[in-house]
Amino acid sequence: MSFQFDPEVQATWFHSPLEDFEEVSVETEVRRDPLTGRQSRIVSENFVRPEGEPEIETVLNDDEGCFFCPEMVTDATPTYPDWVGFERGSWGEATSFPNLNPYGDHSNVVVLTEDHYVPIDEFTVGQFADGLAAALEFVDVAFESDAADEYASINMNFLRPAGSSIIHPHMQTLVDECGTNRQAERAEAARAYRDEHGESYWETLLAETADGDRHIGATGGVEWIAPYAPKHHRHVRGVAPEATVPDPGDSVVEDLAAGIVSILEYYASAGHNSFNLAVTLQDDDPANPPVVDLVARSVFEQYYWSDSPFFVTLHDESVVDVPPEQYAPAAAEFL
Repeated sequence: MSFQFDPEVQATWFHSPLEDFEEVSVETEVRRDPLTGRQSRIVSENFVRPEGEPEIETVLNDDEGCFFCPEMVTDATPTYPDWVGFERGSWGEATSFPNLNPYGDHSNVVVLTEDHYVPIDEFTVGQFADGLAAALEFVDVAFESDAADEYASINMNFLRPAGSSIIHPHMQTLVDECGTNRQAERAEAARAYRDEHGESYWETLLAETADGDRHIGATGGVEWIAPYAPKHHRHVRGVAPEATVPDPGDSVVEDLAAGIVSILEYYASAGHNSFNLAVTLQDDDPANPPVVDLVARSVFEQYYWSDSPFFVTLHDESVVDVPPEQYAPAAAEFL
């Protein structure tokens, strides 16, 4: 099956004070995700980025009382219950432990680095590979312990515009039987597509994107694209079509980490310093391979503004200013 990548273009006319009140038109693209049908709008010049370097050094470097820093993490964070088999997980710099404020059946935190703050373009492949391994170790144990749980996600808010209350880089893992709204919706749609067409939605999508201007590149067994209907600013997606839920030591874990680090370097080049990340995993589900989504967020500065207006918070509608066909080639330079 082939997909239709044909946006609806809506034009608005008005007399503009920017053009001496001449009549002008402005176009908005409305795009629909080929799997779920959810809409995204491309609205040019909708997201203004500040110029110059943000003045946030005082906030970033204030590590007093940070319970994710090495000198406090063992005294200030919880330990796993006995059935997990270890008190805390440890992979390289990464340390994992239960989430004090859990979001579901099985919820943990992975402290990614020993350093209290790492600039967005200075993370290493090793740091993310170890962090993902620590998260996957917990995912494996959770899936093994509870047969009802089929959804897992590994998530990251980096800096305050992305929703993080703690500067120290960390990820959060959730494993339960229902998944999040978006994860469950996408997984169910992919299963329905496979049942109807006898093929993987993700493999078909990657094949149709491979020679197009939204293809970014590959890191080993992971293909990277810019989604046709972006979820948020400069949305980049990685898909590991041949993988299931990886073991912590699988090579695809490092492939994922290499792509993540490259995309973060691209974000920095575009003037961003904050991002969200989500890796979605479904247990024993051939229709749903591992998928990682990254989006750039508002630039963190002293008086940053939210990039989640009513469209996002109340209408669940994405609004971005740069079309994926424009930013994908720039991102490809970093892979």
